[in-house]
Amino acid sequence: MGVGILCISLIAAMGLVGQADNSVAMWSAKYSLSPGAAIKGSDLTVVNVSLGSQAPKYFSNKAKLVGSYVTKPLSQGELIPVSAISKSTTGATTREIPLGVSRSDMPLTLRVGDLVDLYSIPIKDPKAATNLVTSKIRVIAVDAQSQSMGGSINLLFSVDEKVVLDITDAIALGRIVVVRDAI
Repeated sequence: MGVGILCISLIAAMGLVGQADNSVAMWSAKYSLSPGAAIKGSDLTVVNVSLGSQAPKYFSNKAKLVGSYVTKPLSQGELIPVSAISKSTTGATTREIPLGVSRSDMPLTLRVGDLVDLYSIPIKDPKAATNLVTSKIRVIAVDAQSQSMGGSINLLFSVDEKVVLDITDAIALGRIVVVRDAI
C-alpha cells in the first residue's frame, strides 16, 4: 500500500512538473544587430524561455525573419522584439566603417555591441580644439588578432550614412579616441 501511494505521488509530481514547464522557443540575436541591417539566418539562434503574457511582444522561432530589417539596436543574446523588426528598410541608412584605433585611445574592454562616442584630437594644429565627431554608434566587430598584437586595434562601427564623411575628415585631421557610453 505504501509503495502504491509513493508511485501515485511520483506520477502526479511528474505531471505537475511537465505542466509547469511552459517555456517556448523564441528567436534571439546570435550577434549584435544594428538598425538597417538585413537579417540573415546566421544572425539568429533559438532559445527556450518562459515569458508568460509577454510572449506576444517577441518573435517565436516559427516567425520568418530572414530578409527583414532591424529598426532598433539589438544586443547579442537579446530576444527579438516585434517592435524592432520591419519588412522594409527604414528611412535611415546605415554604413559600416572600419577604424584602426591606438590601444591607448580606447577602452581595453571594448566589445561588440557597445555604444561609443568618437572624438577627434587634432595633430596638425596644436591650437585646435578636440571635437566630438559622432555619438552613440555601435561597435559591430573588434579584430581579435590585432587586439593581441599591440599597436592599433581594428574596429568596425555601424553609423548613419550622414556621419561617414565627418568620420573620414576627422581621421585625416588627427587621431580618433573612442569613449564608451555609460553602461
